[in-house]
Amino acid sequence: MSADRELTEALKRFGCEIGFDLVGVTTAEPFPEDEHSMLARLAEGHLRGLDWFTARRAFVSTHPSVHLPSARSIVSLGISYLGADSTSDSDQGSQGDSVRGLVARYARGADYHRLLRERLRLLSGWVAEHGGELPARGFFDAGWLADRAVARRAGTGWFGKNTCILNRSFGSWTVLAELLTDLDLVPDEPLRVTCGNCERCITACPTGAILGPGVLDNARCISYLTIEHAGPVARELRPLMGRWVFGCDVCQDVCPVNRKARLGRAPELGADLGLRSSRGIGAAPDLRALAELTDVEFAERFRGTVIHRLGRARLARNVAIVLGNAIVGRGSSAALADVGSLGLKQTDAEAGPPILAGLLGDEEPFVRGAAGWALGRIGGRGARQLLLGARRIESDESALEEIDAALDGPAGE
Repeated sequence: MSADRELTEALKRFGCEIGFDLVGVTTAEPFPEDEHSMLARLAEGHLRGLDWFTARRAFVSTHPSVHLPSARSIVSLGISYLGADSTSDSDQGSQGDSVRGLVARYARGADYHRLLRERLRLLSGWVAEHGGELPARGFFDAGWLADRAVARRAGTGWFGKNTCILNRSFGSWTVLAELLTDLDLVPDEPLRVTCGNCERCITACPTGAILGPGVLDNARCISYLTIEHAGPVARELRPLMGRWVFGCDVCQDVCPVNRKARLGRAPELGADLGLRSSRGIGAAPDLRALAELTDVEFAERFRGTVIHRLGRARLARNVAIVLGNAIVGRGSSAALADVGSLGLKQTDAEAGPPILAGLLGDEEPFVRGAAGWALGRIGGRGARQLLLGARRIESDESALEEIDAALDGPAGE
């Protein structure tokens, strides 16, 4: 049975009509090179912290027939989340507002999982109507199919040196999905494009997580640290997290390809929900408001967004770290020009930021520890008084260690 070109073109048109910005096709053959690369990264320890990523997963992710034995083709799909409201992260960082953090672009709008799931359902229905003998299988995000490998072979993008998939039209501001089908479609050719000599993403990474072209040390990546990582963040990495409370866009912001990226067609993803309503988070959220959320308030505010997966405690931990980075040394210095932006009066400066005082009483020890660390970074008599008070009542050994380290001197330097 020969591949059907007319059917392939019709499928691509329909994919674009239902809202996919990228639609490409490749065969359902295995991806041996990508499996080898995954196993090498696993053996080298570059996937530390991702306990769910095993050798078995590497095999299954690169052998499509495991999911659908009769599979002939994989449709590679992508939706851009770059919208008109996607303010530059570097612009946000230059505002000098030390009570605000930064959030990765993909997390500022609605939850992309729901959008991908719905559009995959529509495309699966189309496949069934046009000769698919078995139900097509859809994959995205945590699905066990190597999405970037599929995208590269299907010609929808190329591997950037920061490990993201890059596309001429939409840069790397895309979320990826795949549809595995028994339809015999005409495969596309991989793009003959590379990043050339450009290494801006490598040199710009705040934590040095990009070890070389296409090689990422997961445990040092700010996106991992702020989202996937549970418990305390390593002290030496905290100062390098800067103002990021969820994810990180640094390696994408500096990419020349992304500077020319077109806006996507999914306004619900590109919109800064946090700027328009009490839900969502926006590009530069108010840290006081985030720190004061209860579990119930957190669930309500972030329902329907990817922030919801984080949980209140991790968000509070991140807020504490960002505060420690944003106002480091202010308590012991004469320069307190932005005290007002912290919600403090000038006379309250030495009492320590009340945001951190509240987090010192959080129910989670790793949040209390992060708050103690941040107060140690800020310094000054008020911060020390708060730390001494917390030390008298702290019962958790790890949090107590953080408080003692903060009392001993500037933390995380």
